[in-house]
Amino acid sequence: MNLFVLMAAASVFFTLQALYWIVVSRKGSKQALLAERLGTDESLSASAALMRRENEGALAQSLAQLLEEAGEETSLGPFLVRVGLWFFIVFTLVLLITGSLGAAMVMGMAGTVLPYLGLLRKRRKRVQRIEEQLPEALEVMIISLRAGQSLDQTIRLTASELDAPIGDEFHRVSEEVQLGRPLEEALVAMSARLAAARTVRTFVTSVLVLRQTGGNLIEVLEQIIDTMRQQAQYERKLSAMTAEGRSSARMLAGLPPIFVLLAYMADSNYIGTLVNDPVGRVLLTVAIIMYTAGVVWTRRLTNPKT
Repeated sequence: MNLFVLMAAASVFFTLQALYWIVVSRKGSKQALLAERLGTDESLSASAALMRRENEGALAQSLAQLLEEAGEETSLGPFLVRVGLWFFIVFTLVLLITGSLGAAMVMGMAGTVLPYLGLLRKRRKRVQRIEEQLPEALEVMIISLRAGQSLDQTIRLTASELDAPIGDEFHRVSEEVQLGRPLEEALVAMSARLAAARTVRTFVTSVLVLRQTGGNLIEVLEQIIDTMRQQAQYERKLSAMTAEGRSSARMLAGLPPIFVLLAYMADSNYIGTLVNDPVGRVLLTVAIIMYTAGVVWTRRLTNPKT
């Protein structure tokens, strides 16, 4: 009973912390976004950026980049609270079901990976959607440029004609330009936000080079569209050729967790030996390492793009 009260109190604490971080991040997000779009944010200066890289470290920078590419707030506070909540939820459930503190700790640590995997999945789907929408966006830009409109007007028109997420990105670029930020800096910022989208980086690089050296932007955009269509055709063919292998890999990856769950339901002591006995813990650790290595290796074989 005391354990249940302790878990309930901890649950209320983590929930209040999550609400606090969400409110705080949303409160300052508009001001920070406005400062970034105007180019007046001190963190954008070279010295401030260098200090930020030294203080935050590579892990914090990669997480912030991942959050931005996934279309979420770049503040790490709410994400870390989510990680803590997932740890507490999985830890509590496993502890109440099994009564083993060691198993609860192991499963709780494994549960902290779920928010990160969710971000990876959200980032992948968002970037894929942007790359699918980019040829249509470039076609709209070509029509606008042939009509005699400037590049700023073309980007504004493209933002109004396309849906999210590519429409939101072009709309943000258009807003930054209207607020006084140079177009080149706004495009570079968009490329940095979508670092995983190679086609966006190609588009931004082409526009920046042509604005400095001169040239026919319409022809370059048409060549980019042809290249993206050929690449999309190749990726569809590759996906069809590796479909059987990916299905087999998913089945093989899902069998061990299902077997462990069924074995625990049949006889809890059978699985408990792997956690309570020292030799069992060693075998469990080796099995988890080999299972993870097998999943990563199989994914590399069935998905050459990764």
